[in-house]
Amino acid sequence: MFPTTIKRGCTKNSKEQGFAAIEFTMILPFLLLLIFATAEFGRVLYQYNALNKTVRSASRYLAANAKLGTGVYEIKADVGTKVTAYIQYGGPNSTTPLLPNLTSSTIDLSLSGEFVTISVSYPWQPIFSDMFTSFGLGSDIDMSFPLVSTYTMRAF
Repeated sequence: MFPTTIKRGCTKNSKEQGFAAIEFTMILPFLLLLIFATAEFGRVLYQYNALNKTVRSASRYLAANAKLGTGVYEIKADVGTKVTAYIQYGGPNSTTPLLPNLTSSTIDLSLSGEFVTISVSYPWQPIFSDMFTSFGLGSDIDMSFPLVSTYTMRAF
């Protein structure tokens, strides 16, 4: 019957504001982990797609230039150099590397009969891999893994 009086500054909502801040600080690391993991997954898919696309294009170029004469197939040194540069830089006239850490030592060109095969093993490295250390137990943790792309075509 009588209205209840509430002390000034002690409302129910002001007491709950502190709990919201505590809940946010508890859930924030999980949200950041989810965001960064999604970004890294998208990055690996983008780089794998770029690698496959350039290997496919380079194998077409190699297949067109591997035939020397009637039934004779050979990968000339200059053609092999052009194909390797094509894979590393994404095109014949580009000078910007397609992927970081993609070297010519990870690119393998082979010829088997009338089929040419290009195989690339790209050492993919996460962006935040330098943040993960061994926590004083010795060397750092290696978080890289190979993205392998292989393409085979018949020489024409």
